[in-house]
Amino acid sequence: GLEYSLDGPAGFEATVERTLKRAFFLDCLTRTEGLYPVTLHERSVLESKLGLDLAELYDRPLAARLEAALDVPFETIEPHLPQWKLTAHVEPTPDSVEMLPFLVDDLAVVRCSETAAAADRAETVPADADVRTADRSDVAGAFTRSTSRGEPARRTARTGFVKPDSGASLERTWVGDGTPVGASKATVEAYRNRLDRTPTEGDITVRVVCNDPEMDEERGLVDTIYGDRDLPFDVAVERDLTTRDLRALLEKRTDLLHYVGHVDDGGFECVDGTLDAATLDSVGVDAFLLNACQSYEQGMSLIRKGSIGGIVTLSDVLNAEAVTMGKTLAGLLNAGFPLRAALEVARDESIVGDEYLVVGDGGFALAQPAGSFPNLCRIERTGETFTVDYTIYLTSRQGIGSLVVPFFRENDKYYVSSGLVGTFTVTKADLQTFLELEDAPVRIGSDLRWSQRLDLDTL
Repeated sequence: GLEYSLDGPAGFEATVERTLKRAFFLDCLTRTEGLYPVTLHERSVLESKLGLDLAELYDRPLAARLEAALDVPFETIEPHLPQWKLTAHVEPTPDSVEMLPFLVDDLAVVRCSETAAAADRAETVPADADVRTADRSDVAGAFTRSTSRGEPARRTARTGFVKPDSGASLERTWVGDGTPVGASKATVEAYRNRLDRTPTEGDITVRVVCNDPEMDEERGLVDTIYGDRDLPFDVAVERDLTTRDLRALLEKRTDLLHYVGHVDDGGFECVDGTLDAATLDSVGVDAFLLNACQSYEQGMSLIRKGSIGGIVTLSDVLNAEAVTMGKTLAGLLNAGFPLRAALEVARDESIVGDEYLVVGDGGFALAQPAGSFPNLCRIERTGETFTVDYTIYLTSRQGIGSLVVPFFRENDKYYVSSGLVGTFTVTKADLQTFLELEDAPVRIGSDLRWSQRLDLDTL
């Protein structure tokens, strides 16, 4: 049989990563010979360099195909690989082992985080350190979503912070103790909760809870966003809930809870006191956006009690910035972006974007996208034409290796997902037709806009 050493010059982890990417990518190319007979961009630019007869390789057993793939130098294919979906930084402890099957199912790149390698793996950050990129010196006295109003911004997470290497993947997650910065926090409970859930029958249920009239602006905005597509949404807005009302809402089966209000160490602020999610027997909410100050601990409690995933905050957040994040995240979730991908896109929209964190299963999506994939275009005008960077994000239904074809008039090729598919130069008429296919996010400079509300004449 085939023997292949995974102890390469770059080390075990890097060799395993390269082996996975090489075998997977070359199999994607080979399958266009028979199973998917399409014109594939990556095959057209690489086939002459591979030294392989893909037609002959397609008919060979998988073991023989793997052996042939491993003979191809990684450097030959590296520039043409899709951007990998997920890198998981895993603390090497017995508890972390339970997460490995779920990471393997997601074809994640797995990296072990050793304390001795903190400088280049996971930098430990003191719990009271300011790891934010924006100047927050003006927070004192501003209206935040903390019950301790008027006090300076603060973090109260009960564990230390870790900062995994950003890496080259679209998304990053942390498995282990501590609170990650710049990555999601994955827990085995969340993935098990997903397995225990049965698919929702009927409408997609969204509950927007606003427990402070001063935050009614966000409530009004997101109420018009959820369900604005041709999908069966059941959206309801709740105001000024009591602890009993909120408990009942959290225990009822719901696809998404969007909470607007105050949170402190005691829990969610209600009109008659606070409700600590840790006191619940079980939770029926699949996913949540807790757009309140320091909602991390309450979000982790919801995961432990039955939720699948959600978005929380690590610190006090200014109300005006929270409104921006809430509106942006609602639009992306409504458009079919999974939790982790939605936050990756939304993070740059606010100076407090780095204070938001995905906990649990970041691959959870509220709805299917209008097209095959959630996507983001970066558009720049270049004289009479437009340059479009077309990036797609992956879902549980459309994973890495799926084929995507950008619907531009001059394009007749398929591409291997994911990440930046390509850069296209198109006419105004061609771009206008493309943008009208679905209402998707687009970046114009640093601004996030929506395709069906974009006037190209203003660019």
